[in-house]
Amino acid sequence: MDRLDILEEKIRKTTETVRVLRAQRSALENDLRGARGQIDKLTAAREDQEANMGRMETMQQERRAMAERVERMINIIEEVEAS
Repeated sequence: MDRLDILEEKIRKTTETVRVLRAQRSALENDLRGARGQIDKLTAAREDQEANMGRMETMQQERRAMAERVERMINIIEEVEAS
């Protein structure tokens, strides 16, 4: 092989390497876009879950308050009936 053949072979190998790397880059960019989409969905779901937990806590507090009121009302009714 002369120098020109060696140079042509190196150019072919370099060209093939560049082609493979571009394909890999494209695939990785697609994967990254998909991962970012999943992160966005998970973030939104987590925020919804946190909001729901807050609502549930509020409802539990309201439920306890209502149970206390009902118990007081029952006690008052029992006192009235006893007298």
